[in-house]
Parts: sequence; structure tokens; C-alpha cells
Amino acid sequence: MEQEAQPHLGQPIDSTGLVGKGPVKKRKRLPSQERLRNELVYQLRESLRSSQEQMKNPELTLAERQRWTQVHTYTAQVYNTILRDQQLQEWEKRLKVIEQARDRRF
Repeated sequence: MEQEAQPHLGQPIDSTGLVGKGPVKKRKRLPSQERLRNELVYQLRESLRSSQEQMKNPELTLAERQRWTQVHTYTAQVYNTILRDQQLQEWEKRLKVIEQARDRRF
């Protein structure tokens, strides 16, 4: 027996739940992109920790440890990319503040 989905309070009735259809009332939280980035950073750290344990696990075969090394390397690349993007965004914010202060002077 199928039940029809009930709309959540505060969301439009025609909401499909897809990205871009946010709640009607905004909450005082981190911006969604920043919140998502923070969650990804946490998950990637956990993944790096786990893959490093597996890489050093003497009970695994050489092939399995090599595979974990590949996973670890890929995860580290993604992690570094996210951190680099985050740093660039912070620099852009600082630059805007400096430019605004400069414009006020002149």
C-alpha cells in the first residue's frame, strides 16, 4: 500500500525536494555551500584516517593494501582541492574588504 508524500511545513506544496527548492522560511545557519563543505571536509578526514589504517594493516594482502593506497591518494587529492577552494574564497573576501576600505579613502 503506497502512501502519498506529505509536504513539510514551511515548504511549498509543489516542492519536489530537488536542489534549488529550499524551504520558504530561512533559518539562521551557515550558508548551505559552507555547511556542505564542512561536512565534506569531515567525511574526507574520516576516510583518510580509515584508508591509512587499511594501508598499514599487515593482515591484508599486498594487492588490497595497494588498492587502499590508491583510495587514500584520491581522497587526499579531493581533500586538498576543497581546502584550496576554501582558501581562495577566504582570500577573495579579504580582498573585497581591502578594496572597499581603499575606495572609502579616495
